[in-house]
Amino acid sequence: MRTKARIRFRKMERIHRQSNVRIMMSLSADQRHILSLSREGYSESEIARELALPLPYVARFRTGIVQRLTHEGVIAAPEWRNVIKWAEAEGIVATAKNTQRERSRPA
Repeated sequence: MRTKARIRFRKMERIHRQSNVRIMMSLSADQRHILSLSREGYSESEIARELALPLPYVARFRTGIVQRLTHEGVIAAPEWRNVIKWAEAEGIVATAKNTQRERSRPA
């Protein structure tokens, strides 16, 4: 029975890894910027203004990425904070530790 569970676990790992790659490859530069600004605490309207994008585009991207990651099984719950955690884990946006380290680094 353990062998079947291990096989099932590895299959799910492979599916998640492939999903991650597929999703990451489909992100545009603007979408990556939306993720990084969201991680810094910007609101949707601030992001739209900062990147000169229409507000509906930013809102649709945010809801769409939550739905896509949830559907693919990459994140457990359909919440924006889980999307940010996923983006940090995949290296799309800098983690809090990396950001603090870069700020404290002498020029």
